[in-house]
Amino acid sequence: MRTRYVDIDDRMEDLADRMQSAPELGADFLQKYELSWLYHENALEGVVYTPQELAAALANQPLADATFVTALSALRNHKTALDLVREEAKAKRPKLTLALVKRLYETLCGGPEKTPPDFRRDMPLHRAYFHEIAQPAKIPAALEKVLEATEASEFRHLHPIQQIARLQHGFMQVFPYTDQSGRIARLLANLLLVHAGYPLLLIVHSTDRQRYYDSLRFAEAVLRDLTVEALDNALEQAEKYFAANVRAKAAR
Repeated sequence: MRTRYVDIDDRMEDLADRMQSAPELGADFLQKYELSWLYHENALEGVVYTPQELAAALANQPLADATFVTALSALRNHKTALDLVREEAKAKRPKLTLALVKRLYETLCGGPEKTPPDFRRDMPLHRAYFHEIAQPAKIPAALEKVLEATEASEFRHLHPIQQIARLQHGFMQVFPYTDQSGRIARLLANLLLVHAGYPLLLIVHSTDRQRYYDSLRFAEAVLRDLTVEALDNALEQAEKYFAANVRAKAAR
């Protein structure tokens, strides 16, 4: 597995160099990649958006069609949460705190005034995830333990891929919110990846939805393996995109 980490790190560095040497091409790719990220992030939660809705949300277009209002608001809240994550990732040593988790939750919900009561107060019967989750009374202490663990020396010395698997797995065992827990877990994971210098966000494809759910029922190593595959797939797509553009340019 260590060899795969090194391979991914090397390819991420190469991709970052390509994007820096061709900024317009890099910006175009990142825009398309972010659309893909938004699509798959929501599809994992059972919410499928159309290309039209995704494009309108990222372009910040006016809400011409009333039927799009709910979808566009949710997508824009999600994009704002991602922007918050990227800003937090700029810190010399980002801290994953309860305050940050709550900010992400409020952002995804559309602001403090639209945010449901703090933490879930029941054991939801109908939900997308089927792994064991914490009892409501244990959520505050369990969540604090997961977040505090990211400050430990052992965690700090892990490879970023190991870090995000451990963080996500622990966070999702707590499952602090009836809605948004999955999105928040993956936003926090991407914060760590961005801070580590990865030019690509983690995208777990909707085709791997069941594998993702199943991974939360087992040891974190299962989620870690899925994460490696997801990053490898993302790099493969990025490499194909840049190679195709190089061939197109040479053919002119």
